[in-house]
Amino acid sequence: MNLIYLDHCSTTPIDPSVLDAMLPFMRESYGNPGTPHPSIGGVVQQAVRNAREAVSNLINCRSNELIWTSGATESNNLAILGLAENAPLEKRHIVTQVSEHSAVLEPCRYLETKGWQVSYLPVDQFGLIDVHQLEDALMDSTSLVSIMWGNNEIGTIQPIEAIAKICVERGIVFHCDATQAVGKVRVDLESVPISILSFSAHKLYGPKGVGALFIRDLNKQKLIAPRQFGGGQEKLLRAGTLNVPCVVGMGAACSLALNNYRRWSEDIAKLRDHFETILFERLTHISLNGQPTNRLPHISNIAFHGADNEGLLTMLPQLVASTGSACHVADFTPSHVLASLEKVPDISECSLRFGFGKGNTEQEIFIAADEISKAVSRYRAG
Repeated sequence: MNLIYLDHCSTTPIDPSVLDAMLPFMRESYGNPGTPHPSIGGVVQQAVRNAREAVSNLINCRSNELIWTSGATESNNLAILGLAENAPLEKRHIVTQVSEHSAVLEPCRYLETKGWQVSYLPVDQFGLIDVHQLEDALMDSTSLVSIMWGNNEIGTIQPIEAIAKICVERGIVFHCDATQAVGKVRVDLESVPISILSFSAHKLYGPKGVGALFIRDLNKQKLIAPRQFGGGQEKLLRAGTLNVPCVVGMGAACSLALNNYRRWSEDIAKLRDHFETILFERLTHISLNGQPTNRLPHISNIAFHGADNEGLLTMLPQLVASTGSACHVADFTPSHVLASLEKVPDISECSLRFGFGKGNTEQEIFIAADEISKAVSRYRAG
């Protein structure tokens, strides 16, 4: 049985060219970047510099504004907890939204146990925050706003430029989790004044276990304090020997995305739209979750009313999809993102998320939509 992989929100297959770039640093170029010998450490240091430059080119920032992490979860934690470590006592208020990824929500909840105040903005039926509500939530004590670029479950894109403008005007740090957006839509940090931005390599055809954290004007100001100590790597903000093969892989993935993401996104959006068209033509009592137009190109989240999402997945062994975020281990609770939409009837237990990628084909999309249509019909009839 040939699997049809529609779970690219969870992770993407590593591109062969990315793997080719990584392999020499698992074999002959195995040195530690801290080794002083030019033929050992020097080669690796140059590769790391090249990778940092490639990542900065994709998001249009300076390469010295980036530090390497193990992925977006660490980047989010370092951004939020690192900023909290540096914040004065009179600046202990954070604004975020109820539908953020858990890697943002959990650090915020942790800070609440330490005396911080956190305002969780509601979202509308499409998953959008109200910018006016954001402005009203800001206080003299607000030190951080953390709002994601595009939602990892429903794809809704937030008004990032407007949020950034408000934060600049109020002198507030704006952190953005752009994990699902980088490599899918244009992320231009030269034109959008985000203070701190997080993302991962494995969402854009790179390896797992590596990510980056952008910190604006990193050499001029210390927005965050380190959470990990040791050898002083990454400008003293993230100690530890770099995972060089994965760093190189992230650079290669970002170069690949910079050259191809517009075409990929157009093609993937067409596949997604065709998939949805087939389903909505063949099935009644289904609905789209999220913003129908202003959304990431690769995500489709659909409620199949009268069905159970876990039950549907068991009826679709050929199809790889999900009921929500893949970042919770053995967690079968309903999606907090879908619950936040406050739709009637409840959609959290009848919805499936489909994530499309550059390797999907029209034939796969037709087969997947056909199998889903049959499974839903059988489920409702049974």
